[in-house]
Amino acid sequence: MASGGKRFNLKPPFDSVETRLPVEALISEEKYKLQRDLFLQGFANVQQKKFDDPGSFYAVAGIHGLPDGYCQHGTILFPTWHRAYVSLLEMLIYNEAKSIVDSYPDCDKKKEYKNELKKVRFPYWDWASPSVLCQGIPSVLFQELIDVETLQEADDEGVVEVTITIRNPLRAYTLPQDLGILKLVGDTSNPTQRPYIPDERTYPYTPVGYATVRHPDKDYLSDVNSTGLDIITSCSSTFRPSVWHLFKSVTEWKYFSNHSSEAEKQTEEYMTYSSIEGVHDIVHIKIGGTGGHMSYVETAGFDPIFFLHHANVDRLTAIWQACYPNSWMIGDGKRDENTSLEPFYNEDKGRYWNSKDIRKVKDLKYTYPELKETDPVTLLEDMLTYYQPIPNPVPTSHIYKVSISVKKKNYINTSFEIRAFIDLPDSSASTPVTSPHFAGSMSIFARDGTTPCATCDENSGKFVNGNIDITTCMQRLRLINENNKKEWGPYNPDKPENDGKTLQDRITLISVLMDGSKISNKRTGLKEAHSWQLRINKDDENAGPIEHKKLGPIQIKH
Repeated sequence: MASGGKRFNLKPPFDSVETRLPVEALISEEKYKLQRDLFLQGFANVQQKKFDDPGSFYAVAGIHGLPDGYCQHGTILFPTWHRAYVSLLEMLIYNEAKSIVDSYPDCDKKKEYKNELKKVRFPYWDWASPSVLCQGIPSVLFQELIDVETLQEADDEGVVEVTITIRNPLRAYTLPQDLGILKLVGDTSNPTQRPYIPDERTYPYTPVGYATVRHPDKDYLSDVNSTGLDIITSCSSTFRPSVWHLFKSVTEWKYFSNHSSEAEKQTEEYMTYSSIEGVHDIVHIKIGGTGGHMSYVETAGFDPIFFLHHANVDRLTAIWQACYPNSWMIGDGKRDENTSLEPFYNEDKGRYWNSKDIRKVKDLKYTYPELKETDPVTLLEDMLTYYQPIPNPVPTSHIYKVSISVKKKNYINTSFEIRAFIDLPDSSASTPVTSPHFAGSMSIFARDGTTPCATCDENSGKFVNGNIDITTCMQRLRLINENNKKEWGPYNPDKPENDGKTLQDRITLISVLMDGSKISNKRTGLKEAHSWQLRINKDDENAGPIEHKKLGPIQIKH
């Protein structure tokens, strides 16, 4: 089913393959100045278009959730559908940037702009990069106004460069009409005309004239500090370990691409595999926070950071594809590489784009910095070094993870988080994630049950599979044997200090709603969880685990 019956023409207008840049470099490095100014002005123009213009940001953002309700989550098409999605916005921004350059008076500087225009692509934000560990979200993503340079003709001076100040299109998007459904809260005879933080069963209502927010405070403004702290903490405990495991141990598209499985294929088949969709889910919730638009499928696409996030998801996918070039999607009986990626239409072929069309990013005329390395083995080594979860770690012969299966059709129909604690049986939703006993988390990025989405309805009977790397926490708590400070050995319950406790006996799982309150594991659909031990091939540190050993089920407290 297409998005509300609409279709969006996707035709990359580029003549050459150019590099998508990290947003920090695009904004701060002088050599990208002309690209930056064109990109920011082009993006601002797309946001300023009328909401009923098919080329407006409102129309593009609405493809994912409200008002149309179409996306591909929980399927093998998750990476390629979103690849086309980001490319659509990239095309619209480029077209606006081209119109800006075309409007400039003829001069030598215009020629420079024309040359740089060819390179304008949508940037990405790598939320798992080392810089995020100390800086969190780049400050430009919260900056309200930003200066750009443009060319203007002056009567007495010819063509001059003029600095103008515009609203920063990367910070937020101001709604041109009401987004969401006004719920009757508080005084029902005098309903709010302001946005408000929703309860756990619904998504934000944002009246016309208000902007998208992240971790909103009591005045419904983005809380920069809360957002940054959540991102920094999660980068260390979840983002980096998850990405590292994607490259380390996942070699098949069906596991890499999405987090879902049929009911009968849960734990044994998925074991401890990470998925790009799984880590994508928790990034959404950590950026948005309680009441923030990114935390809700219905509204996430309206926050500009959504596309920076998904450009990075696409980047990691493209790099993984280059590391495992022979791995590709195998049809599951419902979808395969020829399945239409509605609503993205290819006019030249008279049909919708499919995954086969865009298996390689260069088919959409862009690439990423890391893809300059063409040797899969070297590229994999680079990624495992770059995303190493623990800076300068003591080598370990074993990795420990918790695998979790959650039934999609549960009692709450909203996003939530499952947190794992070690040796803290009384842990609760209020236990801080800065506790040394906090081992990590996984998130469920879910729709409100009332939003139309054919794919979501189809997937309601499936299970979301995720896992948490608890190795770092075990090292921190000294639960893994330390051999002469040169290597961490396997967990041994028979050691006197372990009191005969199995690893699974030491783990507590807590389900937490986006407002920070606890909800029972039963209501969230948490069906089963197991602890695992992965043995690493020490002769080839870049090879995947040579043994997956299930240690046992974790008791789920309801």
